[in-house]
Amino acid sequence: MLSFAFAVKLVFAVLLSLVFTHFYTNRLTADTFKFFDDSKIMFSVLHEHPSWFLRMLTGIDDKAPYLLPYYDEMHNWYNKAVIFNDYRFQIRLNAFLRFFSLGHYYVHAVIYCFLSFIGLTALLKLFILHLPQFKRALYAGTYFLPSVLFWGSGLLKDSLIFFATGLSLYCLHRFIHDRKFRSLICFVIFLLFLMLIKFHNFILLVPLYAAFAFSSFIKRYYIAIFGIITIVYYLALLKMNVVLPGYGLMELLSKKQAEFVDLAQDYRAQSAIPINILEDSEWSAVRNTPQALSHVFLRPYVWEAKNPFILMAAIENVLLIVLTLLSIFSFSRRNFTITALMLLSFIYTLSLFEMIGLVTPVMGAIVRYKIQALPFFFFFLACLSDKNLLQQRFPFLKKLT
Repeated sequence: MLSFAFAVKLVFAVLLSLVFTHFYTNRLTADTFKFFDDSKIMFSVLHEHPSWFLRMLTGIDDKAPYLLPYYDEMHNWYNKAVIFNDYRFQIRLNAFLRFFSLGHYYVHAVIYCFLSFIGLTALLKLFILHLPQFKRALYAGTYFLPSVLFWGSGLLKDSLIFFATGLSLYCLHRFIHDRKFRSLICFVIFLLFLMLIKFHNFILLVPLYAAFAFSSFIKRYYIAIFGIITIVYYLALLKMNVVLPGYGLMELLSKKQAEFVDLAQDYRAQSAIPINILEDSEWSAVRNTPQALSHVFLRPYVWEAKNPFILMAAIENVLLIVLTLLSIFSFSRRNFTITALMLLSFIYTLSLFEMIGLVTPVMGAIVRYKIQALPFFFFFLACLSDKNLLQQRFPFLKKLT
């Protein structure tokens, strides 16, 4: 089953490259090519000035004037990042991989695909540990959701996010149960990796990991622990501008939305949708939350599909709605148990979906960004479902579950 899942992911990794080769042909804007292409410029320095290359690769004294011409030649080195420039991290990572790939794109794609597979497998192990009765369903929901396959298998940062998220959570779980220092070190390493590759996901997961650890040690009052830690954490972020002016949570989100809107207008995004302006206030976020969640949970609608990719995303949304209804209709209060992993999955899904919906005015971007939470969302739906009741009310699901 694992071999089959990896083989399918490899097929989609190739499919991703073919789509951006033959349909979206601008390599300067295609994420799957632009960091790979910039890494070629960095790697070329190795043959002429090995010490210069090491400075560019490691970031140690990498602002020397003689390196500026190489940075200027790249197209993604000077991106606007809020705190961490993850573009540079990806360029450096691809430059390092060139030692093994000899410059072949598909070697990089296979490595990224395998890293994504490792992360998803780590998540699957945790999911099955908590819900062994849904092993088959969790296998399908973790690996084979269409958008997860397409965007989470190729040479994209999404594959690295799955890798870092899955292994950081898995190592945290191992540390809680075996109390070995090695597990703690691995957890910190993968969490820092996530911080470098996608700072927004890191910000969302930090309080949830803390609550997960506390609740696992205490083994009671799960809702209270997650609620208190999450609320205190976000209140601190909202007031961050008192300590660091310009870095309050709402200030950062409003600036990010403005950048997204400008970018969508500059590139005339075909799947752009109207979005309420997010102001620098907590009330603005509360007021815009219904629209944000509806955009992420429901858009694109089937009738909004203007190309096959939007159509597939719309069909996937219908599938998720059907799965949600199945979970609701098979819910049994008698057999329902609240767990730390279930709360982590629910809050992570909800917070990531809201953040995406608040700042993203393009349906194509929404479809891609939300894939990080879809395996967690599927697990949460499985937690709500009673298997016996589900099979009793929907007999056709017996073989699937």
